[in-house]
Amino acid sequence: MHDGALDTLAKACDTTRERAAFAAFAALLYRYTGRNHVGFRVGGAGDAALRLLVTGETSFRELVADAGVDADAGEGETAAGALPIAVRTGTAAEEDLSCEALLVLPAAEDGPRPVELHYDERTLGADRAQRLLHHFHTLLDAGLGRPRLPLAELDFLDEDELRRILLEWNDTAADLPHARSCLHEAFEEQAVRTPDAVVVVQDHTTLTYRQVNAAANRLARRLRRLGVGADRRVGLYLDQSPELLVAILGVLKAGGAYVPLDPGYPQARVTTMVEGASCMAVISRSDVADGLPPSVTPNLIVLDREADEPAAEPDHDLPPLAGPDHLCYVMHTSGSTGEPKPIALCHRGVMNNIADLNDRFGVGPGDSVLGLSSPSFDMSVYEFLGVPAAGGTLVLPAVGRTRDPAHWAELSARHRVTLWNTAPALLELVLEHLAHAEQPAPGQEPAAAATTPGRPGATARPDHRRPRPLSDLRLVMLAGDWIPLQLPERMRARAPECRFISLGGATEASIYSTVFEVEAVDPEWTSIPYGRPMANQRAYILDDALRPVPPGVTGELFLAGTGLAREYLDQPARTAERFLRWSHGPVSERLYRTGDLARFGDDGLMELVGRVDLQVKIHGLRVELTEIEAVMRGHRAVKEAVVTAQSDAAGAPVLVGYAVPAEGAGFRADDVREHLARKLPPHMVPGTLLTLSAMPLSPNGKVDRKALPPAFPSRRAGQATAAVHAEDRPRGPWESRLCEAWQEVLGLTSVRRDDDFFTLGGDSMKAMRVMTLVPGFTLADLYRHPTVRGLAGLLEAGGGDPRNTPPRASV
Repeated sequence: MHDGALDTLAKACDTTRERAAFAAFAALLYRYTGRNHVGFRVGGAGDAALRLLVTGETSFRELVADAGVDADAGEGETAAGALPIAVRTGTAAEEDLSCEALLVLPAAEDGPRPVELHYDERTLGADRAQRLLHHFHTLLDAGLGRPRLPLAELDFLDEDELRRILLEWNDTAADLPHARSCLHEAFEEQAVRTPDAVVVVQDHTTLTYRQVNAAANRLARRLRRLGVGADRRVGLYLDQSPELLVAILGVLKAGGAYVPLDPGYPQARVTTMVEGASCMAVISRSDVADGLPPSVTPNLIVLDREADEPAAEPDHDLPPLAGPDHLCYVMHTSGSTGEPKPIALCHRGVMNNIADLNDRFGVGPGDSVLGLSSPSFDMSVYEFLGVPAAGGTLVLPAVGRTRDPAHWAELSARHRVTLWNTAPALLELVLEHLAHAEQPAPGQEPAAAATTPGRPGATARPDHRRPRPLSDLRLVMLAGDWIPLQLPERMRARAPECRFISLGGATEASIYSTVFEVEAVDPEWTSIPYGRPMANQRAYILDDALRPVPPGVTGELFLAGTGLAREYLDQPARTAERFLRWSHGPVSERLYRTGDLARFGDDGLMELVGRVDLQVKIHGLRVELTEIEAVMRGHRAVKEAVVTAQSDAAGAPVLVGYAVPAEGAGFRADDVREHLARKLPPHMVPGTLLTLSAMPLSPNGKVDRKALPPAFPSRRAGQATAAVHAEDRPRGPWESRLCEAWQEVLGLTSVRRDDDFFTLGGDSMKAMRVMTLVPGFTLADLYRHPTVRGLAGLLEAGGGDPRNTPPRASV
């Protein structure tokens, strides 16, 4: 250590060398954690604990001078969220053993000796302690060499560390198939190789590559006559269907970019998306087209209406109008301004990701995937374009059964589905359904002991020739949300040979950017690792000053490489907020700021930690809380609104809305919920709405979200609850069955007959779970009849039998 320089700076700042060293450690911990208040004990027992205010703009000299002023850190603030550390000269003292780390400086009379770091192995670990001490030396040298430089600009990573973090861990260059092709061109090549292979199945509809390619070519010619060409947008108001595949390819072949419009979205949101993307035309089907807003109908193409069928068009492939760097689709995600964000993606990035997945996992003819992702969610792109590009088959749920896990299970067995590609919550739903469905009803024998057909009285052995749901899966890919640690084992209990893949990324980076194969779950893990960058993609974890952080230190995740979107369509200010040019050391490139907090392990494996903003993931779908708040405030009865994500009894995130009612406006939670449902997708509608007389405020006048009352403070499973009065207990078999299902799904010990499903913490995903336990109603029915009493009345009027068990899977 540069003792002379340290002593000189300490003397110039009228302080001691211990306190100058403390300032260097405070600067390091600020760079590690981003915390502005750092406290230490200096000089051993008897000294007052010190507390420093550290910012990136503070110079090292200023921080050393501040360290010379005694200031009581206050009880419990000795470390201020970092490491409890003491700084002493000479040797360690017994009274310092309570610290998790002790920095020992050599005494001046001891001559040249190294600085020692004594630490608690349970808290710090040898590797991290060694790295901490190394970074202390590096940053101290930098501060002594340039004491007036802002702390945010002082380097503490050496050249070897930077090379490993920036270059070696991002060495992902790969030469993949279709590198210079458009998405539809990859499909056309496959149609030439296997024209008569089945590419899409739904119910009794089966289409080959030849049929889909010809229909898409005819549609493309019609679109070109309307003026569709490179970078022109066309809306697709279609559900998961063979027509959607034809429409996607037709738009791409015409040279344009498709804009998925979910028929389940409110009309106002669809209008915003069509107008924001400047769609030249909208393609739909007769059974859903009536739901379109009138303003988008002038250039409407309804595929199955006789007048709109372009059967007379030539059906051979068209000459190209678009190249790899033209737009292929515009996908909308939740936006903080109250309107959805249109993300403009290009062929090159999406094709790179699809080619990487297919090449990495050997996807090809003979593979099939269930198309469960909403067309408005970019995971659907791999299902509709990625698997067909490899020669596989897309298996779609029947109309009206997209949210039916029993149907998913049946399809997986009937079609021997080999690939699964969803958010984790959907896989959990089907596994939960199968667990319930395979339980014998009261008084029945297990399925394996059933009577053998044609041999009355004989005991059957399990029929291993009959496919079991999910048993043919060889590849399970999950993305979009946290993966429960138990899920890989639960999945392998049904498909022992399947590869279980965790994928990460952002819509702004062409579907997926990181990959991790879960071979076994480490008991030490707190979450499934986020993974490593995929082919031709890169990942950086940076601090607030956009400087790389070392392994083990949390920073914000930035993505780079081939997959980055072009822009938020026609929104330059918003684009500039999230996409930036960046240079550091040997690297200079364009980055996307994800808003995710992450950290590297020692080997470069990334772990996701959380978010830096008010964006959350609800069942795999990205949600800006401020967008929901803006819509809530648009209701005449709401004066102020705040939305939070809270955990239910099972630890799953749910949305909770808080409202300060406008005086004299007659606030009703049901009215506000209906208002939200008219303007937002179902997954963005808070099930629980609470009213407050005023929002809690922090000292700076902002809403203190941490001070909001919890939505579910009691009545959770495992807690004592007040007795349910006789008049509140369920009456009749339907009410009893619904109460049991709600208790199981919501994690409650009791449910009253007039309890509101959404007030208890329910949402659209939990409604799907209830529907697997008590079939016979829809999500819309539950919105209209949210109480046990109301929903039971609807089911009773429908004439069903409440004693029936849920539909059995094919086992």
